[in-house]
Amino acid sequence: MTPAPRKLRDLFDDMSADAPDNHRRLAQLERRIRSDTRRRAAGAAMAGVTVLTAAGLFIPAFLLPGPAVSPRETTTAVRPAAELPPRFTSGDGSAYRRLASATLKAESKGEKKASVTVPVSGKPLEVAALCPEGNPAEVARPRVIVDGKPSSNWFQQCLTREGRGMVMGSVSVPKGVEQVTITFDITDGGCVGKKGEPCPTRTFLQPADWPLAVYEYTPPAQPVEPDPVGPFPVRLGTQKLAGQASGVWPRKSSFALTVTSPGGYFRIEHLCTGDLADRLFVSYQIGDEASEGEWACGHRTLDETNALLWSQKVPKGTKIIVSGKVRMHGGHSNRQVGWSVGVYSSKIVKLAR
Repeated sequence: MTPAPRKLRDLFDDMSADAPDNHRRLAQLERRIRSDTRRRAAGAAMAGVTVLTAAGLFIPAFLLPGPAVSPRETTTAVRPAAELPPRFTSGDGSAYRRLASATLKAESKGEKKASVTVPVSGKPLEVAALCPEGNPAEVARPRVIVDGKPSSNWFQQCLTREGRGMVMGSVSVPKGVEQVTITFDITDGGCVGKKGEPCPTRTFLQPADWPLAVYEYTPPAQPVEPDPVGPFPVRLGTQKLAGQASGVWPRKSSFALTVTSPGGYFRIEHLCTGDLADRLFVSYQIGDEASEGEWACGHRTLDETNALLWSQKVPKGTKIIVSGKVRMHGGHSNRQVGWSVGVYSSKIVKLAR
């Protein structure tokens, strides 16, 4: 008989036997029962730990302990966006704290909106999203509504390239309020309508999963100097650099360049550095002709065909002024952005294929 069955049999014999004549025997029996019970419990716990450790890579995330949630954090009834961190620090030292989270799910036919109410402490508020997979031009993007008023932010960064990851944008908060309700509305991702006016339905837009969150951040105490913008190449294919201007927002927010035409066209490029580079927008004027709209700066790569803007044909030898203004969408004066504008000349227009 092996040791384990023998001990078990002895234990059963002791338990089934008549009560002992002396108290010492009774105390020994009770100690033996307690000792065996502790050993069995410890063995079961160790076995459980062994199984969990061996299968650790397969434990679902919802079984793991999550981060502590601030008492001020509020969420809607929709599934929380666990992928968006509760806290993080940006590259320029701004400390972010998540106030609320929500998720719009593609498979939910009736779930087109999600609202969260968050406290207003005086610190800047921002919204965040994880860009979904798929063609960004065909994916419905949620627009942002603050206390019933449409915001200018609807995660346009997700249009720049697929799989960008987490993107953020500022939201304006009414003065004097203690809390705001922020609504994410995916009824039509490209609509920025007026208050009370419905957006048109665009059937070609595809639903997608949108993890969303609202953050407040503490900006750096002192202005943070961005990395310097690298020089523009002297040539881009057949195009020659005719002039460039640089600055750091908010210290400098405009420029003017005088360039001489070689008998052809001018193209404009710009580059930016800093944590908020994709929120800096530049508007241009070539001579007396102002361009319509403005262009986001962001982090770009330069080639011969990706120009932002082309001028009309300018006669050879003509001097022309290329000017512009730099504007930040949201942001903070201590979170500086470096920018640089380059003007190239060419006798032909190279367009993106």
